[in-house]
Amino acid sequence: MTSPVPDPPGRSSIRPPAYAPVILLGALALRVLLAVIALRRCPPAIQLQGHSEMLGVARSLLAGHGFASPFFVNSGPTAFLSPGYPLLLAGIFRLFGLNGAALLIVIAVQLLCSILTVWLTMRMAQRHFGVWTANLAGCFCGFSLALAVEPFWVWESCLSSLLFLGLFAAMLELRTKAQWAAAGAVTAITTLINPALFPALFVTGAWQARRARVFPWLGILAFLVIYTPWPVRNRDVMHAFIPFRSNFGYELWMGNHPGADGRFHHDLDPEENPQERTRFVALGELQYMQMKSRVARDYIQTHPGEFLSLTARRVVEFWTTFSEGEWWLGAGFSVLAFAGLVFLWRSHPALRVYAIPLAIYPLPYYFTHADPRFRHMIDPLLAILAAYAIVVLTRTAAARSKVWRRKAEPVLAAAGGG
Repeated sequence: MTSPVPDPPGRSSIRPPAYAPVILLGALALRVLLAVIALRRCPPAIQLQGHSEMLGVARSLLAGHGFASPFFVNSGPTAFLSPGYPLLLAGIFRLFGLNGAALLIVIAVQLLCSILTVWLTMRMAQRHFGVWTANLAGCFCGFSLALAVEPFWVWESCLSSLLFLGLFAAMLELRTKAQWAAAGAVTAITTLINPALFPALFVTGAWQARRARVFPWLGILAFLVIYTPWPVRNRDVMHAFIPFRSNFGYELWMGNHPGADGRFHHDLDPEENPQERTRFVALGELQYMQMKSRVARDYIQTHPGEFLSLTARRVVEFWTTFSEGEWWLGAGFSVLAFAGLVFLWRSHPALRVYAIPLAIYPLPYYFTHADPRFRHMIDPLLAILAAYAIVVLTRTAAARSKVWRRKAEPVLAAAGGG
């Protein structure tokens, strides 16, 4: 079993208080306040009329047209999105109607996921690093405005973040066949909601299996049983092998084309751009994605210098979250998190697994576009590491200050006596 990291130098013998209830209540109060403000500015009935690929596919399912039409026009079957969250939305709308009250339920579910993520972050931080780290990490996650406003956008981010953090924590403790089977099943469900999480989860599971000296065949089987119907459906309905989503070529084009700045621009998206939407419908989804992929690949091949420059810019923007406040705040937070990883690497090798999501998860966004919300999946882990770094630095500074005072006492006493 993964044991907690030994306390840094200078730890007090007095057990620090745990502020989880206070932090969770404060995080909830902040989200409720922001919900009131957001819903006054944009009532649920108006939000339902707004364009969102999730809502578009959910509406198609409700209308009996199947998993199709992400851009609110009849464009046929789609694999532009993974099936998990649109199916959940369609289920809620089926039960409560396609109305403002149902959207409030969706927002409430997302808000609950957000609060549970804060709680799980604190539990994981306390398990691995102690109460002080848990308190700080809870504050980082609970009172981050970027994370606090996320429940009010109809997307899978809040649920994905909760599932990813829960799976990551659970994988460090896997021992029995039943646990591996459960982890495989939940990994499949998570991948059906957000496939971008799969590589990091797969490598984390492989790391734990190697460490435990087991081959998790039951977990792999559980994953395949639950996940396989999706690519099979894509082969039958879309007539192409699409293991995850059909949109990679499009996302690659969005960040890499003549005049691109490496970012996502809504005015180029079929959701907002009538010309692109018309082209999407006329060509069909697969042909449209292939056309965008060709444009992107041609641009990369003919402009390698620009591509490298855009990639470097996306790496920086991913770790500084450029559009969510002052860049130096995001950069400082990332520096603290990586400092925490360095301290962890030295003090407790068993928890070096924290490096896996940080290294693997961002890779696709370095080559496509690095929207700040994409980093929210790993922000809880960054919060834990940043909090751990602060605790280590604070306690180390306190311990050194105490040593200096002891060394200075004889000198000061002699000077006073003289």
